[in-house]
Amino acid sequence: MELTRQELQQGQISPERMAEAVRTFRDTGLLVLDHAFDRAFIAQVRAAYDAELERYLAALGGMKALDGKTFGKRHIGFFLPLTMPFADPQIAAHPVAVQIMTELLGQDLQCSFYHSNTAYPGSTYQPIHRDSGFLFGAEMPVPHPVVSLVLNIPLCDFTEENGSTEVWPGSHLMVDASPEDAKALEARAALLPSIRMNVRAGSLVLRDLRCWHRGVPNRSDRSRAMFAFIYQRGWLHAETITIPKSTWDAWPERARHIFRRNTVVEDAEYRPRVRDYGA
Repeated sequence: MELTRQELQQGQISPERMAEAVRTFRDTGLLVLDHAFDRAFIAQVRAAYDAELERYLAALGGMKALDGKTFGKRHIGFFLPLTMPFADPQIAAHPVAVQIMTELLGQDLQCSFYHSNTAYPGSTYQPIHRDSGFLFGAEMPVPHPVVSLVLNIPLCDFTEENGSTEVWPGSHLMVDASPEDAKALEARAALLPSIRMNVRAGSLVLRDLRCWHRGVPNRSDRSRAMFAFIYQRGWLHAETITIPKSTWDAWPERARHIFRRNTVVEDAEYRPRVRDYGA
């Protein structure tokens, strides 16, 4: 779905376009919004992200120190510092994305996870997985409405060569008959069509957390990176995010509403969350 200049300026889409967006998401578990961001802005964010990620990896001992500890070789998950440019309001609460997510999740939606995923050259296949299962497991044989979704913001063009994410559209509607079915996705997925998330920098992607997907090999000479923020219905339990006060004070009301249940601390006390990779 390509956003127009007028929609971006107004920060909203029409009821007709909303109906199209919601239908697409509910049918497939995915929605791509093209031209959501200025590409020059994304390039600036990518440069800051690369520098921050390199500092993070160096503090952990480099890529070799994480070998065998990450989810898929050379796939790095990284918690972003909630400071500029990563906390820019158009990233944390893009107006059109918030409008659509509100239609899907309700006025009480909240952000519970502020993260990123990077596939370095030489990365391998991740296991096929869901990020979240069904609320009632196999007890409810029909799928319930979406309760959690991830918003991905690619920081570069996603292509076949650099490891664009592989996704199985419609898999968010496939209720697992047993806990074993939830784990044995490889054989099930082999019989069903998948797509690659080939999207341009400047787009954003909404995905139901129940969709089957995986990271794939990056055969290019540059890392492939994206932001991954989880938004969910307000009544779901969520871990809290720590937010520096200067970021909170600078945010517009729409961002504060979405992040209202998190913890705001003085800037001097703020420390970004660090993933525990174990010994």
